[in-house]
Amino acid sequence: KVMTAPAGEAGRDVKKTDEGVLAMVPDRTNKVQAPEPLLPTNRFGSPEDSIKHFVESRGTTEDFLKTATGLRDHVADSPMGKLDGYEFVLLIAAHSERHTKQINEVKADPNFPKK
Repeated sequence: KVMTAPAGEAGRDVKKTDEGVLAMVPDRTNKVQAPEPLLPTNRFGSPEDSIKHFVESRGTTEDFLKTATGLRDHVADSPMGKLDGYEFVLLIAAHSERHTKQINEVKADPNFPKK
């Protein structure tokens, strides 16, 4: 949707925003509760189906990026404020990193796996 959004302000500090996305999103010291529509629902049914969905979704993103142009040309609202298309791509990657860290924290718990 960002690619159909209006252009951003001239002179936006994209370097600062890029760095902010990459620093803040994967930072697990700041615990964030997902909004209701994004809470886990076990809609995939199994870890294997979750992985399959992730790989397929990531493939769609990769296919889009192979031909995408003008990622910096449009901005849209996000929980972090206005982001351009490139910054949304960074957000996707950083969000995956955040969840990977979360998974590793769970696995590092001495009570994992629960029996």
